[in-house]
Amino acid sequence: MNNFRTGETTRSEFTGRSHRLRTTLSLTRSRLTGLVREVWYHPRLAELYPEFLFAMHGVMMSSAPGMRMAADRCEELKGDPLRKPLGDYYREHAEEEKGHEEWLLSDLASLGISRERVRRRLPYPSVAALVGSQYYWIKHVHPAAYLGYLAILEQPAETEFLEEVHERSGIPLSSMTCHLKHAELDPDHVVEFDALLDDFPLTREQEELIAISALSTIHHLERVFGDIGEHFARIDNPALRDTVFTFSEPVASAAALV
Repeated sequence: MNNFRTGETTRSEFTGRSHRLRTTLSLTRSRLTGLVREVWYHPRLAELYPEFLFAMHGVMMSSAPGMRMAADRCEELKGDPLRKPLGDYYREHAEEEKGHEEWLLSDLASLGISRERVRRRLPYPSVAALVGSQYYWIKHVHPAAYLGYLAILEQPAETEFLEEVHERSGIPLSSMTCHLKHAELDPDHVVEFDALLDDFPLTREQEELIAISALSTIHHLERVFGDIGEHFARIDNPALRDTVFTFSEPVASAAALV
């Protein structure tokens, strides 16, 4: 998952391709970082939080299927040195990510948003554009493109930050299990990812594709986070309020919810 607090990576030093990629991305993600902060520091975060989780569910439910699709596409790369190592990486990672969207459904259920309501509602078009662009790169260009997507999304919020959010907003930690679990698991994924990116036998064109995919992911995520705020603003319109996932009442304190 993305580091929704700052958009920054948790590692301070990189070498080779990973260093070049992270350097490029650090120069281009300031607007996304600002939009992410607007969500996490929203003055009505407790009310907005279910809408945020809904948007993230739309992204996360495609993670394992997307990696399996990329792995299947690798099988078609006859004679490509990436065929086996990249395919193996995607299949292994797909298994690790399988079912993580259930964590978000459980968090939403703890806030009074039933799984049935989530499944009935159409995902944001910006989420479909974010995920759908990766399907295009994988199918019609090269499955290495998905590495750029992962480079952006697999940067978790830190546990300490999530605890601060809990104290500040009153959102119970029991409704933040998906973020907390990724805060524990994903730092190792980032280290593994950068090591593999440096070791994979990539051509210059494939390295460029990964960077383009990552930059495209940033652009689409900007739209997703912008949509979260814009959609939540409907809460103050009585005719549109029912289209927003939110608490029925603002959360007054953490103690009231734990």
